[in-house]
Amino acid sequence: MKSGTRERVRGELTQLSRAQLDLAPLIDEAGHLIARAVPYAGACWHTMEPATLIETSVRTVDLPPHGALVAENEYLHNDYNTYAQLARSARHSGVLTEATAGELERSRRYREFLRPAGIRGELRVSFVAKGSCWGSVAVFRQAPADFTAGERDFAHQIAAALGDGFRTALLGTTVTETAAAQAPGLILLDSARRVESITSTARQWLAELGFTGEPDRGLLPHALLAVADHAHATAADTTARVLGTSGRWVVLHASPASGGQAGRVAIILQSATPSSIAPLIAAAYGLTPRERELTELVLQGYATTHIAARLFITPHTVQEHLKSIFAKAGVHSRRELIGKVFTRHYHPHIEPAQAQVATTR
Repeated sequence: MKSGTRERVRGELTQLSRAQLDLAPLIDEAGHLIARAVPYAGACWHTMEPATLIETSVRTVDLPPHGALVAENEYLHNDYNTYAQLARSARHSGVLTEATAGELERSRRYREFLRPAGIRGELRVSFVAKGSCWGSVAVFRQAPADFTAGERDFAHQIAAALGDGFRTALLGTTVTETAAAQAPGLILLDSARRVESITSTARQWLAELGFTGEPDRGLLPHALLAVADHAHATAADTTARVLGTSGRWVVLHASPASGGQAGRVAIILQSATPSSIAPLIAAAYGLTPRERELTELVLQGYATTHIAARLFITPHTVQEHLKSIFAKAGVHSRRELIGKVFTRHYHPHIEPAQAQVATTR
């Protein structure tokens, strides 16, 4: 493939990232462009939670359905070129044959998924923009074909543009008027990731995540399996924020369940609060840890004097931080910040009393 073609595709992907497309058309257009520079036989796209590097959705192209074992391999087994590894690396792309030094059998993913499907070549890239990962893709070639070092480098070069595009697609979604508040739901999964018990409200949350099957028998949403496997692998609580079908953010909180069979995981599904999506806003706009703290307090409605007292800084310093936050978020006031974050990502209407408190300077 001539370098000129890759340069043109790279420029078109940069333009595409600025087009403010929704996620589905963005993936479609990006897939067509990438195929011109790096031909492939199939692809697997993910959105990623930048704070935890957990996959929050999956979309496959010309591949078999994405089963639960694929998610398990990403989080429970120490395989090569995981998306989290690539997101944290200086180079955000990798070819499996290179990572395994030509010994593909060393990869569990290759042994259990790729080789049985007749696939040899795997090229992965994590979409990192301004230090935060918003998505990823793996593209494949049927054996005996593989990917080259030049194609690997091209994939790294487009990571930032695709990260910008995915970030815009995720954070640019507005809550629909039909989105209504609902109580948290609980799902208990056994060690084989089968539903052991589920509340009625959890079934409603599954619908918000786009799941239309029967959770007692069907495949669960990929994000649910991902947080469960991550919680099991780390033996610790795991939280991920997932964009629902209505445009609001859903918080998934997974915890290893004590008692009974080992490996069980309990997952709470609930509506995101303004402060709970603050990590996403911080990642989106490149906020410092202190700016993130301050943003969370602003979203909770604290006035300047209260913020200063809680953070042990002066009101003047609060205002200086606010100026920096406003500049990074592209707004000019607390009201605009609230409107950009709260009304778009949390709820379509702000109660008048709450808006008055939140915009107090």
